[in-house]
Amino acid sequence: MSDPLAPNRTIQVDAVWTGDGFDGPTLFTVDGDQLTLADAVPNPVTDAPAPADSTGPLLPASPRLPNSPLRPTSPLLGGTLIPSLIDHHTHLGLTDPGALFAGGITHAVDLGWIPEVATSWRADLPGRPAVAIAGALITAPGGYPVASGWAPEGAAAEVGGPREARQAVRKQVMLGASRIKVALNSDAGETVDNSTLAAIVEESHAAGLPVVAHVQGPGQTARAVKAGVDQLAHTPFTERLDDVLIAESAQRGMTWISTLDIHGWGVPTGQYRTAVDNLRRFVAAGGRVLYGTDLGNGDLPVGVNARELAALQEAGLTGAALVRTIAGRAAEPLGETATATDENRLGPRVAWIPTPPPADDRDLPAWLATVRGVRVPDLANITTTSTASRPPGQDTP
Repeated sequence: MSDPLAPNRTIQVDAVWTGDGFDGPTLFTVDGDQLTLADAVPNPVTDAPAPADSTGPLLPASPRLPNSPLRPTSPLLGGTLIPSLIDHHTHLGLTDPGALFAGGITHAVDLGWIPEVATSWRADLPGRPAVAIAGALITAPGGYPVASGWAPEGAAAEVGGPREARQAVRKQVMLGASRIKVALNSDAGETVDNSTLAAIVEESHAAGLPVVAHVQGPGQTARAVKAGVDQLAHTPFTERLDDVLIAESAQRGMTWISTLDIHGWGVPTGQYRTAVDNLRRFVAAGGRVLYGTDLGNGDLPVGVNARELAALQEAGLTGAALVRTIAGRAAEPLGETATATDENRLGPRVAWIPTPPPADDRDLPAWLATVRGVRVPDLANITTTSTASRPPGQDTP
């Protein structure tokens, strides 16, 4: 029997994430360790636009299946393909990267570890997510996370002023960092002063890298916004931000990584409520939110975290906007700019869910948590059943 994923063979899925919603059914051609959109012959019936009162972009609306009688029947994988599912805040030194990939996370950002160790995670290894790293957290002498208990020696770069800060940034860049993280945690000790923070931002931007800040304690978010920090590693949780600061953060294009579930791990705390309130107003102001869990911090699922996604829904992100926080297009899984030539290629890692997208947005967190990470050549090993192409909850005849 021929390999169903041999070169130039095709597979069909019920739906595929496009960046704006789900299209489906969709046909792909196998091209080595990549999937490319197969040529399709328009079908005037199935390719008709969705009705104006359609329930929304999550329902497959633009089938991309050929109806040419000359094309052989394609193997039916079924389910839903997503080019990438990204956890934008992990600590891989505290978890199992293999289990993370098996749980559906195809791409992970490590936001703080010993840089000489973290750089090894960037290797393209089967059964693991693709990884981007920040290297060591830049902090004040004795500042967070030096005495935190979770960070091993070398995971923090202590700097006493702008000159040392610039040197620390250069070292992280040399060791493979694609973003620089600075600790602004006044609850846990001293933080870098404003001139040192400015030097970190300036040196990072000169290298073409964004700056991520851990903000914790009164006034630290305001400092990060004023200094031109690009991203917050956590939704601010220790103080209720005023609307003016939130609006300024959104207008400057700052992104916030969610990490809401660390505040109680399913049992909401006061800090959880503060974070959700801040995030809800940031979303309303037009701010961009990214899914991140701070994996390694307490009792968190290793893989897609349905509680984190449900918390994002609580903060006002629903439908395609919710999926967009975690799902990337094929060419921009870790935040890099996509090119037009890459948009129709998936792989070598993809996320696969055995069922089509749910009709009810409220089911999205649980549905996304059924995902698995898979490399394109391994799609042939997935055994589909008669239930694989059925919506959640539909009975087998």
